[in-house]
Amino acid sequence: MEASTITSANGKPVKLKAEHTLTDKKDKSDKVVPIESTKAIVFFVGGAGDKESYYFSGPYENIKYAQDPLDKRANTLQKQGKYRSAWLGYNQIRGKKDIQKNVLNIIPYKSCPIYIIGHSLGGWNSGHLTKTMADWGYTITTLVTLDPVGEGTLVWLGSDIAGSAPTPVAQKWINIRATPSKPDDSDKVADFGERWIMNSGPDLNVNMDINHANAFGMFMRPIVGSQSACDIIFESITNKLAKT
Repeated sequence: MEASTITSANGKPVKLKAEHTLTDKKDKSDKVVPIESTKAIVFFVGGAGDKESYYFSGPYENIKYAQDPLDKRANTLQKQGKYRSAWLGYNQIRGKKDIQKNVLNIIPYKSCPIYIIGHSLGGWNSGHLTKTMADWGYTITTLVTLDPVGEGTLVWLGSDIAGSAPTPVAQKWINIRATPSKPDDSDKVADFGERWIMNSGPDLNVNMDINHANAFGMFMRPIVGSQSACDIIFESITNKLAKT
């Protein structure tokens, strides 16, 4: 197995040995340290009030409801050591140290297929995350942004997000924008933060009659024929792992 490279918090590459043999002075037999195999890594990044309280509201765990069905489908892969998912808050991927601690530390190799699903402010920061990781030599297989929010000046000032619009870098980018026929309170919050509306960029840009808080519905409802974003992600994971 070839040596792999990870990126430290300061953006510098650090090479890891693929295998290391330890031999005790008295024990002449070789001791081989096992190396973790390539696996699909999926990050679910929640928005404001998702993983922790946001100005006394929440946590609501909206993105967690989207994570659960994919985890169930990938249960066999997880038992085989070929799949891992992580639930993060939007403020946990903001800076280089946060990315090193919460993202890079659970990716064993740069060759691992990486998927990022971000909701609301988590979609905004996830877009920035893909660019940072690409600059560090990682390849993002698929980015899914679920009704991303972050255009408003006030939300920049009151939230831990980047002030400029993201320029995502991913092999595939799926964006789902909530356009509810019956808006609720969560849509008022999204309107206050200002939805990130892009006319170009995503490979698949879908409007869905759904409320902003319903990350589960955005991830699970069909967007291409009978396929949902969840279906597309799972199919990609199985195809990628079949080639390893």
